[in-house]
Amino acid sequence: MTPPIFHHRRWLFAFKTFAAAMIAYTVAVHIGLSQPYWAIVTAVVVMDPFTGAIRSKAVYRFVGTVAAGIIGLTLAGLFANTSLLLIISTGIVSAVLFGIGWMDRSPRAYGFRLCGLTLIIVIVPEISHPDAMFSHAIARVCEIGLGIIACSMVDSIVAPRSIRDSTEDKLRKMVSDGLEWFDDVLHNPEGSSVSSQDRMRMIGEATDLSMLGASLRYDPTVPRRDRKIAFAIQQRLLRLIPLVSAVEDRLSNLDSDHIDHLRPYLEEACRLLANGQYPPANFMATAIRDLEPEDVTWAFMTERNIARIITETLIRAAELKALQSALGTTRNLSPELEQEVSKTRQFPLLPDIHTAWGVGVSVLLTYGALALIWYLTAWPQAATAILIGCVSLAFMGGLDQAGMAIISFATTALLSAVLGGILYFGLLPMATEYGAFLLAMALFIMPLAAWAISNRGAILIIAMALSVLQLQGSYIQIGFDTYFEGSFASFVGLFTAYYSVVLLRQLGAHHVVTRFTRQFRRDIASLTRHASQHDRDLYVARAIDRIGALTSRMTAIDSEKESALLMTRLRAGANIADLRFAIDRYSGEIRNKVEQIFDHIRGEINDTTASPELLSRIDQALTAAVYGPASKDPHVMRGLIGLRFALFRTSPPWRPVS
Repeated sequence: MTPPIFHHRRWLFAFKTFAAAMIAYTVAVHIGLSQPYWAIVTAVVVMDPFTGAIRSKAVYRFVGTVAAGIIGLTLAGLFANTSLLLIISTGIVSAVLFGIGWMDRSPRAYGFRLCGLTLIIVIVPEISHPDAMFSHAIARVCEIGLGIIACSMVDSIVAPRSIRDSTEDKLRKMVSDGLEWFDDVLHNPEGSSVSSQDRMRMIGEATDLSMLGASLRYDPTVPRRDRKIAFAIQQRLLRLIPLVSAVEDRLSNLDSDHIDHLRPYLEEACRLLANGQYPPANFMATAIRDLEPEDVTWAFMTERNIARIITETLIRAAELKALQSALGTTRNLSPELEQEVSKTRQFPLLPDIHTAWGVGVSVLLTYGALALIWYLTAWPQAATAILIGCVSLAFMGGLDQAGMAIISFATTALLSAVLGGILYFGLLPMATEYGAFLLAMALFIMPLAAWAISNRGAILIIAMALSVLQLQGSYIQIGFDTYFEGSFASFVGLFTAYYSVVLLRQLGAHHVVTRFTRQFRRDIASLTRHASQHDRDLYVARAIDRIGALTSRMTAIDSEKESALLMTRLRAGANIADLRFAIDRYSGEIRNKVEQIFDHIRGEINDTTASPELLSRIDQALTAAVYGPASKDPHVMRGLIGLRFALFRTSPPWRPVS
């Protein structure tokens, strides 16, 4: 929730930002660092409302800065006598680092991006003076380190704020939403009130928790056990959602007579769910009983499948209840669950290689075009254009609407130029003593920092204005033409970046959905050829990750239809994997029938709907399974039944095929 404009939280954050910036600047000036404005910029950028976020950004920024210094000195040592090779190698290495920054979707990406930017800062302005590069790199590391230290110190002293309470509240709500959905399905088997979009929202919220991993790890008020419990909740929620979706699909396909037959079991499941109890060993034993093959019907197979899935879902629900109760307390878990929690890691966000390539090549094109302009014109502000162009791509080049984001950044740059001009030509000339200087900087920094609580772009205004001004230890008058040229260079860099990204990347949410659909199809085709338990788990992780990534894009596409398709693909792929590694143990008729299913799936992989021929193949395989040894194999039966439900939910019931 965004606080009101005069809320104390806004102005406390503004004061902390101002205090950290001024402490860093003052120390940098007193110890004689050459560009103390980098200490201010670092303090402003690293400051965050939450302590954990500050410390994680501080670590990644400092490591990235030191790494950039080492890389820069290495490149300078290799190409000190060949400026052209030095500038080319810097561009290539920076593009690779920015690409990795978009490929790695964890908070570590911040370190890679800052490493690339610092490399440009260290080398590009000093390209004509490689002999001074060592002292330049050391100075940048010291200035940035001062900003980080000042920011961490101020936050530790002045009202540190933990992310613990908000994260625990979010986790409890996520667990409640998931369990309420399961309860709704059990109480209303004919059709739950939870929409496909609600399911996707649950997945999106659960996967988003991975982005908080670094903040939780560096937050001193969050115990290690609570962090592990948070990720254990995340993992079990992501397992629960497909299970509940499968139960809902199967129950809604039964007629009223079979629903009435299952009603006592569903009521018992509701009771177990409400009490957070595990299902007993004989739970729904009647529904899982064996029949003679000639007595088996589609409704019976569905009931047996439902019984097994509900049993597994109740186990996950009981674990979630226990974890929810233990979160933020010292309450003990069962020894088995405690051991599992101790080994839990956050859900992995898979690398986005496609976006990384697009951003990396866009950076190379932008960097190369601006470097060529610099070479042809000897424009003194070209280094600024290169830096700002690369900054925009480093933080916006991988977005769905990267072009629009860079244009919005240009608007921010314009506002930054205006406010920076007011500071430099209006306020600072009147600051003849240190107290007056602090007042002038407070008038500039604090309102923007307060605004940053609801709009992080305000931080960019401060950072860009101070970078263009290149504030030194004393006020040095520069002409308006010089200031204007520096601001103009920022716009040259931004618009070069804009045209590069528009030229090289396909933008928009529809393109992302199309790309993810192709990846789903490739993964499913691969599972029809080979699948182990690891392959199945990896597919489910990739599918859930993609669904989570698409949650924020639902407003740009046909959300209800697309979300239902995504859940269908998730279940279909998991069932294909179950079937693939289970059927490898068999030979004869059942093996041949299932292989024919896989052949049809590969042949129709690009079709939007499954064909009647595929339905016929599934029914033939089910017949062979029911009348053969596979009838007692839960993996084979679950795979076939689940695949039929996923692809042919509204088709007539299965009947034995002669």
